[in-house]
Amino acid sequence: MKVILSKLILLPIAAKAFTIPTSQNRITKSEKSVSPLLIQGGVSLPRRRGNVSMEAIADAPVEIPDDGEEVKEIKSKLTKEFFTIAVPAFFQLCAEPLASLVDTAYLGRLGPEVLGGAGVAISAQYAVSKLYNDPLLRTSISLVASQDGKARSSDGEKSEEEGSKELSIAVSSALLLALSVGVIQLVIYAGLASGIIKGMGVTADSPMWFSAVSYLRMRAFGTPAATLWLVTNGIFRGLGDTRTPLIYSLAFTAMNAALDPLFIFTFGFGASGAALGTLIAQYIAVVPLVMALNRKVKIDLFGQLKELKSTLVAYLEAGSYVLFRTLGKVLAYSVCARETALLGPVAAAAYNLTFQLGFATTQICESVAVAVQTLLAREISDDKSRPKLRRIAVRHLINGSILIGGGVATILSLVTYIQRVSVMNGLTSNPAVREAALAIFPAVLATQVLKGLAYPVNGISMGGLDWKFTMIAMWVANFVCVGMIKFGGVMTLNKVWWALAAFMGTQVFAGVARVESKTGVFRLLRNDDEKEKES
Repeated sequence: MKVILSKLILLPIAAKAFTIPTSQNRITKSEKSVSPLLIQGGVSLPRRRGNVSMEAIADAPVEIPDDGEEVKEIKSKLTKEFFTIAVPAFFQLCAEPLASLVDTAYLGRLGPEVLGGAGVAISAQYAVSKLYNDPLLRTSISLVASQDGKARSSDGEKSEEEGSKELSIAVSSALLLALSVGVIQLVIYAGLASGIIKGMGVTADSPMWFSAVSYLRMRAFGTPAATLWLVTNGIFRGLGDTRTPLIYSLAFTAMNAALDPLFIFTFGFGASGAALGTLIAQYIAVVPLVMALNRKVKIDLFGQLKELKSTLVAYLEAGSYVLFRTLGKVLAYSVCARETALLGPVAAAAYNLTFQLGFATTQICESVAVAVQTLLAREISDDKSRPKLRRIAVRHLINGSILIGGGVATILSLVTYIQRVSVMNGLTSNPAVREAALAIFPAVLATQVLKGLAYPVNGISMGGLDWKFTMIAMWVANFVCVGMIKFGGVMTLNKVWWALAAFMGTQVFAGVARVESKTGVFRLLRNDDEKEKES
């Protein structure tokens, strides 16, 4: 009896000493259902039906959660998810340009007039589509990932049901917006094709006129599918699934390669045949892709229109910031391209060749940006986790993505520099162009390294839904780049590339400064001491 009394006296003291508030414990729903321990006041007690004797309580071991092990587990899980998203995204980003290459390869057999006309139409459509592609894709990734994070962290059956419904609303809103934008484009391109081609400098008496107009009009009927395809891909990325869209992307490319020669040569449609083959392949591929999405998240475009309204407003608000951001980006590249064209054909050719050297870097770092944007949006929206663990998870994603992006870009740039002579010999046989390109290699590769850092940094900003800041940062970078070109003295090709390096570097500096300032959405990175100082 004395032993029992002594244990009863000591138990509250031990419990108080080892208690950790339960609100700070990160316990998943699966752990709640299968864990053999019942957490009460921070003391882990065995589950047992019926009455529990005081001796059993007194003898129960006191377990202290091991933050170190939990942190390791979280980091390991995030790293695995990061590569699970990034690797398929990289292969899809590499596969997407193949459709255009297939069109070009077949049209090249019909002569320069047909190929040139189709090229003008593609350029006209790209100039406009670039402005809406980024807003639709970036906002769908972040907003869906953010809502997915909230749904994953919901507790209880009712809360889970609400989380699933809100995720359905976010997905349905994105698809409805994509469909609307696609139909608007169809009307514009089909109705104003002649005027658009004239605006590109091709008149009715040009041998390229018929091919350009017919190609653009045919492509117009594919814009709803193309826009829906783009946003559905963004939604899958936001859900952390890049494998499914990769499979359908490869299927689309294969169908396009099979249909193009049929319509171009067998039916004799010429340039419009290439556009027809592409749009049919895209419609065939997008339908099962949307059905696959519906199996993941219920899609209801018209059954919940009232609920979609507020989400559509969020998409439009975020999209407007990304639209103005894209304008700043496109303008900077346009100014650089124009200045190199004014330097003459040799400089223009050298610029285009060296610009293509960054293809591999761009695709890899874009996939890194997709992964960090998705996971960061999800982690930040998970307000059920312990603040410390959420802070560690967010910091791990930020540091890891910048390290991978910068590291890969640096390695690729060093390899390219070492093999620069062989690389340029493989790209051109013109000695003057080759010499001009080799002379600017240091500036070109410096730009590639900074690009490798800029992509994940921009992904971090968008993952934090920091739309206004990312727009401001892009325009600051634009002013730096254009300012160096316009007010930097005599124009040279080397100067253009250093301006592009500054363009990338400014984005990196602004993004890192935003994170390290721990303001706005990144206030969650502050530790307890910093919060106390602020208060």
